[in-house]
Amino acid sequence: MPMNTKKIDNYSLMNVGHTLCLAVLLVLSAVACSLITPAGITNNPPFEPSNPNPENGSTDIPISADLSWTGGAPGSGILVTYDVFFGTTSPPPKQANNLSATTYDPGTLTYITHYYWRITAWNNLSESTAGPLWSFTTEEKPNSPPNIPSAPHPANQSTGVSLDTLLSWTGGDPDNDTVTYDIYFGATTQPPKVVANHPTPTYDPDGLLSYDTTYYWKIIAWDNHSTNATGPLWHFTTKAATITVTISKPLENKMYFRDEPLFNLTNRTIVYGSLTITANVTADAGVAKVEFYINGKLKGNDTTAPYTYTWAPKLSLNGLSLKHTISVIATDTLGNNASAEVNVSKWRFHPLPFIVAAATVASTFIPHTTIRGFVFNMRETTGRLSFFALRIHYKTVSLLKSASGVMQLKSITLGPVIGPVTTIRFGPFHSFAWISCTCLGTIHYVSDDSLQGLLQQLLKNTQDTSRQNMPCS
Repeated sequence: MPMNTKKIDNYSLMNVGHTLCLAVLLVLSAVACSLITPAGITNNPPFEPSNPNPENGSTDIPISADLSWTGGAPGSGILVTYDVFFGTTSPPPKQANNLSATTYDPGTLTYITHYYWRITAWNNLSESTAGPLWSFTTEEKPNSPPNIPSAPHPANQSTGVSLDTLLSWTGGDPDNDTVTYDIYFGATTQPPKVVANHPTPTYDPDGLLSYDTTYYWKIIAWDNHSTNATGPLWHFTTKAATITVTISKPLENKMYFRDEPLFNLTNRTIVYGSLTITANVTADAGVAKVEFYINGKLKGNDTTAPYTYTWAPKLSLNGLSLKHTISVIATDTLGNNASAEVNVSKWRFHPLPFIVAAATVASTFIPHTTIRGFVFNMRETTGRLSFFALRIHYKTVSLLKSASGVMQLKSITLGPVIGPVTTIRFGPFHSFAWISCTCLGTIHYVSDDSLQGLLQQLLKNTQDTSRQNMPCS
């Protein structure tokens, strides 16, 4: 073999050996580096996360619970971080990463809900260890007591409350549970229970209320978990019973003629003839009786509406006055009473002379005629007189003149009669009379000078009366 060829082969073998040695050294160096940390410590993967809290499969976990676990890595000085997977599905989604602590706050959880979670641990060489899948179930929502009863009606300490009022309040429950109410009600500061398990926040105390009384009440609310809430003690006072009375007849400043109003007057009330005194009464507690007084003396009473008393007294003067005081006193079933009164001038004779006198004072003199004498066949219709004058004396007075004289054997009609009529009857069937009276206006007459006419009237009157007195066959 030539020399040069031998040298080349030796040189090639040396290069191959050097290359092989270098490769071995590189492999050994890589293995050594993999077994040594930057600080010169041998590396191992993180521990598998364990010891979960809440425990795997646990129930009744508070909705404010935090998650925690045990982590770490072999040796010391190893930096470990954690990824948290959490949710209500399996597998759960990632919620956080690179946590350095072994706890996690998932926020407020939902009642009665099943949650899944797991933890993945990482070291600083990007090596990881995944923990197992864990789960737990949260607690049921705890029961809240009902709302404390509030906002009473009638308002606390109110007065003048009507007897037909309804009690009401604000109730309910924060959990929207079904709520019922126990109602305590009475006239003492420790009212008795009057209703249990009442379904609504209103109550009708019908029949329990009286006038002018203070009542105390409170409400206890119960939910369907037998939890209760007691309201405060409230009270209110009912109104006092009222009674009113008014006299509707006679009314003030009116003229009454035989129980009927005629016209208005000024500053006086005049009554002629009998009068039905009428009272209007209203009483919260009901009317027990209505009493009628004349000049302070009890004259009668009534217990049913309309409340009336008929006043028809004999003529009697209070001294020189015709004035009387009508009083009405009404009493309710509780003993409360009210009164009303009116002053009247009571006339038992015809009022027209006084009207004429008032007219005279007012400068208007009304013509009127006074007569007296013997008459025949006297008749009275609607305040007027008609007769046959045998012989009468008359006197007519008016504003401008007056006249007087004698009339005889004439048929006469008189205007409205004023004042009393005085008569003395005599003769057959009392057809003849002596009369004295006053009438408004002048005498209206028809002449009849024949004695025959007088006798014919007498005969006719006698026949008519005889027929009326004949017995029936």
